[in-house]
Amino acid sequence: DAAKFAEHVFRTFDTNGDGVIDFREFVTALSVTSRGSLEDRLKWAFSLYDLDGNGFISKDEMLEIVSAVYKMVSYAVELPEDEITPQQKVDKIFGQMNKSLGEGLSLLEFIEGVKNEPSIVRILMWPL
Repeated sequence: DAAKFAEHVFRTFDTNGDGVIDFREFVTALSVTSRGSLEDRLKWAFSLYDLDGNGFISKDEMLEIVSAVYKMVSYAVELPEDEITPQQKVDKIFGQMNKSLGEGLSLLEFIEGVKNEPSIVRILMWPL
C-alpha cells in the first residue's frame, strides 16, 4: 500500500512533527537516505519501523511496514519460500535479530543484526 508506506516515510522526514516537511528536513532526510553512512541509514530505517517512537520495534510495527511494502511490490518480485507472506518475513527478521528475546528490537539489536547478517539489509531497506 503506497499511501500507507508514504505516511510512514513522511513521519520520519518530518522530524519536528508539525505535519510539514520543510526544506531543512527534506535535505537532511535525502542526505541520510542517499549518502549517509551505514549507521546513519540504519538509524533512519529504525525510526521508520519504530512507529510509536518508544525506542523499540515491535513485531506489529514491523508487520505494518512490511505489509505496506509487500502490497506495493511483492507481485513484481520473486520471494524466497520462507518469505512469501509479510508475517513470515517479520518472523524471520525477529528470529535473526531479537537476541534478547524481548518483545521488541532495540536500536542496538537492529544495527548489530543488520551488520551481522547482510541479507537483512535487503529485507529491511527494500525498496528504499
